[in-house]
Amino acid sequence: MRVYSLSGEYQDFLGFEDDGTMIDLTRAIAFYEITLNNCLDEPPVDIEELIFNGRLTDNYIGEIIGCVSKYGLKNEMAAEDDYTINAPLYPGKIIALGNNYHEHIKEMNQAVPEEPILFGKWPSTVIGPDESIVKPSWIGRMDYEAELAFVVGHTAKNVDAASAMEYIAGYTCLNDVSARDIQGKDLSRKLPWMQSKNFDTFSPIGPCILLSGEVKTPVEIDVQAKVNGELKQNGNTRDYIFDIPTIIEYITKIMTLDPGDIVTTGTPVGVGPLENGDVVEITCSGVGTLSNPVVVSESE
Repeated sequence: MRVYSLSGEYQDFLGFEDDGTMIDLTRAIAFYEITLNNCLDEPPVDIEELIFNGRLTDNYIGEIIGCVSKYGLKNEMAAEDDYTINAPLYPGKIIALGNNYHEHIKEMNQAVPEEPILFGKWPSTVIGPDESIVKPSWIGRMDYEAELAFVVGHTAKNVDAASAMEYIAGYTCLNDVSARDIQGKDLSRKLPWMQSKNFDTFSPIGPCILLSGEVKTPVEIDVQAKVNGELKQNGNTRDYIFDIPTIIEYITKIMTLDPGDIVTTGTPVGVGPLENGDVVEITCSGVGTLSNPVVVSESE
């Protein structure tokens, strides 16, 4: 089950992909609530609202789509063709993992970390599908990093690994765009990665959220990157150093994860540079493909 954040000509709305047809999920929720619950509340138009209401779940969305199917309304509920796919949500915070794939560690000739390596990406870095990644001309090398990210569904603090997966609402693709020359300077001075990871547009996210109930545990998802159609990264989360339950347990010992926060889980082997005019595609199996063009800004 894949849920989208969409914009039409006049309003934002939610989408649900059903066998290649994009259902207007906002309309479908309104129909469901009126038909079954005699409720006339304003239906949600963004994924954040679904998360905060505890409704971004397989059970609830499944009931909605089942209702549409029961009454034969799939065609009537189909979204108009001229919609735009937005970033699924704009998180309160993005917690990122570095050096979390064994093959990527070998690629960099580094030691396997003894505990997760964390850094932050600010909400101001987020863009959606087909929006441009902007490379300021002065930063030097800029790299793509294909990643599987998960969206937090419930407030999480001091969570045990055994129950950690219950706190995930779903999964999305994230491109951890990095100013590599700046990162190299920071590493040589033993500084954090804040500058290199937090330029505007450096966190493309999307194209949707794959609901967590669709993903079996342990999580084994292919993670790929293509640049101008050429395959550059081709990994699988089986290669994680720290699996998702361990990541959640570790993070929530330090800080509270809030509903709608995003945790992005590291990148596989094969990172590389992006240049003006490139198109980078990040694909996570089951989620879909996140595509973004690259432009260079001389004024920044």
